[in-house]
Amino acid sequence: MVVSFIAYIAGASAFPIASENLLPWSAWFLISVIVNIILWSNVVKLLTFSLAIIWFYAFVAGLVPESSTAVNLTELDWSDPDAVAEQGALVFNGKGQCAACHTVDTSAPPGRCPDLTDIGVNAATRVPGMDAKAYLIESMYQPANFLVPGYGKIMPEVWKAPINLSKLEIEAVIAYLQSQGGEIDPTPFDEPIDRADVGTTAEALPPLLTGDPELGKKVFVDAACISCHAVTGIESPAVGETNEDFEVVTAPDLSEIAAFNDMRYLEESILLPAAQIVSGYGAVTVRAKGTTYQGTLVSQDTEKIVVRTKAADGTEEEHTILLTEIDDEPIEELTNLQARGYFTLTLTPTDADASVTGEIVSETDETVTLKVGDENRTFSKTDVKSQMTVITFDGDEIVGDYVSGTMDDDEIVLIVDGTEEIFDTFDLEEATMTRARGKKLLVTSPMPENFPLILTVTDMTNLLSFLSTLTGATAEAVTEETGETPTE
Repeated sequence: MVVSFIAYIAGASAFPIASENLLPWSAWFLISVIVNIILWSNVVKLLTFSLAIIWFYAFVAGLVPESSTAVNLTELDWSDPDAVAEQGALVFNGKGQCAACHTVDTSAPPGRCPDLTDIGVNAATRVPGMDAKAYLIESMYQPANFLVPGYGKIMPEVWKAPINLSKLEIEAVIAYLQSQGGEIDPTPFDEPIDRADVGTTAEALPPLLTGDPELGKKVFVDAACISCHAVTGIESPAVGETNEDFEVVTAPDLSEIAAFNDMRYLEESILLPAAQIVSGYGAVTVRAKGTTYQGTLVSQDTEKIVVRTKAADGTEEEHTILLTEIDDEPIEELTNLQARGYFTLTLTPTDADASVTGEIVSETDETVTLKVGDENRTFSKTDVKSQMTVITFDGDEIVGDYVSGTMDDDEIVLIVDGTEEIFDTFDLEEATMTRARGKKLLVTSPMPENFPLILTVTDMTNLLSFLSTLTGATAEAVTEETGETPTE
């Protein structure tokens, strides 16, 4: 015993894996105990067994930190940019929770957010005039400024709670992202935010988590959230089954939802489910080349969309549709165009003979701005010629500037391609008055719109409290603490 104490004072480690020449103090202690076993009673044997168990678990615990991916950055050594990128990878896959939504492998299943393969070089092509590092900085601090087509505003500001990345951690992540196909730029930068605002904002917000997580879990099951959303520890019905109120579909996994989203996002997702739709889970109905596709919007970019449809027998099929192939629809009212899903517009100003077609850039209550060629042009919504679309019994569809006549008259007069044409209403199946035409891609949430209406204030508070516990590691723990068996 005395020898083991002296070994401890001399700096010997606890376990035989040490590099010191001196025997570890725990070994000396164990030797002394074995000697006592030989010389003394069974009580010492019991004590020795207990100490051996404690020694074994202490030994295993001593190995755990060596396999941990946690990183605590206090400085970055920019003399070795690759080492900084490796630290950034640990933050990306660990504290930053980036890997929960992003993939860095084009062959991996699509994530909630864009794949970041070769982002180190692709970032320089996202915004004209902005280099790769500037784009990555902006995307880390203010992710809502630049959105990849098909993805909503679901990325949190990682410098805020609950993720709380430091400037050094963000720098390391940016170095890691630059290493994906590009060159690492070690140039220092100033944060485009004021971290002092975080405390002010937090103090201004009223507390949300006043509910009971256990009761919230019951709401999650009883309100049928579990029918579509998966949560670790709770068994979900098979996808594809039907509910008397709604169809059961595949919705985002919520097991880690509180690890990378704040409570305001969770609250909005319940009250306004269509406000931010996770990529790959939105419902869409689109008409292209005369065929209507109704299903899930799998992906979207600047040139095409992929829609997954399901046949009556449950067979699923994916369709790739070019945006240029989407049929124009007649538009009667030029209000809330973007909110209604329109992304192109064709109109004829009252002071012009020819129509104008372009992508919708922005709009107000009075005007709409279109990208026509390489320039943006703004048009008044009131100074637009009315048009009419007539459909013959042969299925021909003709669009022209309206001059006179309706289906109640003998004839309808339109100006088509600069020429006045007269149509006999007996030859027409339908005539629709419009003010413009446009391509439409409206993505909606499959979550029932009346869902918030069936929750009481108490239900809502408890549900939010339960969702706040879903940080991945805690999801299963909630099930164990409640003592409930998985719900079927």
